[in-house]
Amino acid sequence: MKHGCFEKLSDLMEPLDLDWKERTKKELELMEDLIPLLKKLAGGCEIAGLGAYE
Repeated sequence: MKHGCFEKLSDLMEPLDLDWKERTKKELELMEDLIPLLKKLAGGCEIAGLGAYE
C-alpha cells in the first residue's frame, strides 16, 4: 500500500485516541472487513497495495 494511503487510514483512526498498538489492531480489523467489498467493487481488477493487508 502506498505510504499516503496508510497515513489516511491512520488519520481515520486518530479521533479514537488509541495508542499505536490499538490503532494498528483496529486498522487491520477494518481492512479485514473491507477487503471482500473492495475486491467485489474492483470486479476482478488488481488493487495495488492490498496484499499488505492479506
